[in-house]
Amino acid sequence: MGNNKTIRDSNGLLSVIESAKGRIKQLAKKVLPPIVVDMIRRLRKHDVCEPSEDEVRSVECGCQALDYEKRKNEMIVEVIGDEKLLESFRNSGVLPPAYGLAIAERCVEYPWVFANLRNQTEILLDAGSTLNHEFILKLPLIQQKVIHILTLAPEANCFWNRRIGYLFHDLRDIPIRDSYYDTIVCLSTLEHIGCDNTVYTQDVRHREDRCKDFILAMKELRRVLKPGGTLLLTVPFGVYRHFGWLQQFDRKLLASAVDGFGKVCELKETFYRYTAEGWQLADAKDCAECEYVDAMALSTNKRPYQQDLKPDLAVAARAVACVKLVKG
Repeated sequence: MGNNKTIRDSNGLLSVIESAKGRIKQLAKKVLPPIVVDMIRRLRKHDVCEPSEDEVRSVECGCQALDYEKRKNEMIVEVIGDEKLLESFRNSGVLPPAYGLAIAERCVEYPWVFANLRNQTEILLDAGSTLNHEFILKLPLIQQKVIHILTLAPEANCFWNRRIGYLFHDLRDIPIRDSYYDTIVCLSTLEHIGCDNTVYTQDVRHREDRCKDFILAMKELRRVLKPGGTLLLTVPFGVYRHFGWLQQFDRKLLASAVDGFGKVCELKETFYRYTAEGWQLADAKDCAECEYVDAMALSTNKRPYQQDLKPDLAVAARAVACVKLVKG
């Protein structure tokens, strides 16, 4: 009886993996713990044995990850395609009830960016590689632009066949001439500058603790931006916290970043806050006490969907600052 149960459990596990095979193949290295990747390799070689509890739990978490990513991405595409909602983001309007419940801040950041992008051909720098996803790059507003993606190391996603240019370099020392870009998007990246980025690069040289280096990055972003060009910047906001791999910005750090950028002819700050009722427009004061959910948990290789759910279903940031700066 025990052997039959083992076979059924193993077959069930194989069925789960097989049904998600196509998606797991693309996302495994990006979202699944190493234990899952190792188990998949073993199963594909027909070395079928009884999975451990940790392996079963990891596969379940991996499938939850795929489901979460799918839900999040579908929501973002739907919102970006809704002109009425984009208008709310463009004019700092109120969001619908329960907007983005149990979804990370990307559901606010991406629509805010698209609401503020110009509908024209231009040269755009993605400083931090947050646009480097097929569901984003295939959107019409993006397709009309020349896009360079700058990040520390190569990623699983690569769209050179869409004429996307990749630069693997440091935002504190951008290898581009002065005044080159019309627009720069720096979405949830500044908080990682000077921190421990080995989780993204697997390179010990990127294990740093230089918390003020985000100011150097802001100076570089200004340098490569054309006069009159726009920087669209977002960071997690609230109580200052340093988790090693990122730091959550407070009012003081955000002011330092803006000051580091230098003279502007337009500055607009918009804040969104997450509660048990979802994401909603707020102000800096409303967000000042917001705590970040440290979802990475580097020591245990966990991700947001592997964490114990918080009462408000928060995934990562509970507030985000969205800042539009036009170079003067």
